[in-house]
Amino acid sequence: MLTRLGKFEIIRLLAQGSMGEVYVGRDPIIGREVAIKVIHTAAGMGPQARERFATEARAAGVLNHPNIVTVHELGEEQGVLYLAMELVKGEDLGTLIRAGTLSPRDTLEVLAQVCDGLAMAHRHQILHRDIKPSNIRVVWDGKSLQAKVLDFGVAKIINTDTTDEGTVFGTVNYMAPEYLQSGRPDSRSDLFAVGVILYEALAGIPPFDGPSPGSVIYRLLHETPTPLPPTAFQGISRDVQGILHHALAKDPANRFQTAEDLATVLRAAKDTAWRWEQERPTVALKIRGLASGRGPTPPTPPRGVPMVRPAPRPAAPSQASMSGSGSIISPVTASRPPAREAQAPTGTGSHGRAEVRKDVLETTKHQLLQALEIDPRNAKAHAMLLVTHYRLGRMDAVMQTMRQARDRGIHSADLRAVARCNQVVTEEMQTCRLPLDLHGEFMEYLGL
Repeated sequence: MLTRLGKFEIIRLLAQGSMGEVYVGRDPIIGREVAIKVIHTAAGMGPQARERFATEARAAGVLNHPNIVTVHELGEEQGVLYLAMELVKGEDLGTLIRAGTLSPRDTLEVLAQVCDGLAMAHRHQILHRDIKPSNIRVVWDGKSLQAKVLDFGVAKIINTDTTDEGTVFGTVNYMAPEYLQSGRPDSRSDLFAVGVILYEALAGIPPFDGPSPGSVIYRLLHETPTPLPPTAFQGISRDVQGILHHALAKDPANRFQTAEDLATVLRAAKDTAWRWEQERPTVALKIRGLASGRGPTPPTPPRGVPMVRPAPRPAAPSQASMSGSGSIISPVTASRPPAREAQAPTGTGSHGRAEVRKDVLETTKHQLLQALEIDPRNAKAHAMLLVTHYRLGRMDAVMQTMRQARDRGIHSADLRAVARCNQVVTEEMQTCRLPLDLHGEFMEYLGL
């Protein structure tokens, strides 16, 4: 075992991984204990891995915040790169989640503090890209707690030119859909990971789980998590479900736009009387930051769509495969090649009618998705959503909506009973806008 690195004395081994170890060390000059993360360059560490390690030091080194682990020094000695950082007592959040140690209120506070730290990083144009329970350290004495975000080892400086564009770094279960699809995350991708952790901590199971990384990716891209059970809301507002709806939105434009906004609502939800929806059918947020227009505006359920409590939806079968598990560094993969998207209609359609503006269609889409969160078996909402996706030219979304309706036991005749849906079916027969491999499935389900 190492006995010294630079000026630091090595006390004991703390953790061991595939590329190196973490030791407890001591600065003999001031007597401070530190955590020393090392990577053995002789063990096949290439230039890219070396650069990522240096990036961790540069990224975390500029961040001075009580909820981010402080980096003290980066050095190299005898073929070993090392990073000396603040030694944080306590346990990682993953251990606490598995043990069921934290109450729902404590969980909300931990994740609010994580957002406080991320807000600081994002203001410095730094993404974490691997937010997960094991990268969150919690110091907790039963009365007060402090969360620390660590391991900015895969952090990327926003807008910095790099050679890893289109490659994903991190742990698949906590990756945002846009990151998996494009390899280009932004600050909202970090917030999606916070939403995944929130669900996992309250439900006791991950929202997007599966027997393989491929099945997890499929669910991340296409599935909506089952609503939380009633037991998840002990001592907190039941409207945490509304927070999760926005935090886990597939489209980053529908998520919380800043870490400050998410931290605000997480702390507000510690009050059992706090309500996300102030009245029906309009959802009005009264939280500072969201109400000011800096964050997303929640959609209003469309008229005529009943408002009822959500029901669990059956999981769709996995259609993705991917080798490996856990943390991955690989080209972006998808469960199926994306369907061709036509341009959103503008001007006058082929039948002489004026087309709806794209922004109106996008608003309608968000309203219908909100309605289906409330009533997953609403045939009218499914039919209208199918129409909206079709008008936007998003054929893959048309198929997803159709399959979702079928999986929820909605008969095709119920969809076609909506006049506008029937018109879409007629146009589909005439234009065959779907890719040929999907067209037959579309027609078979609709009984044509």
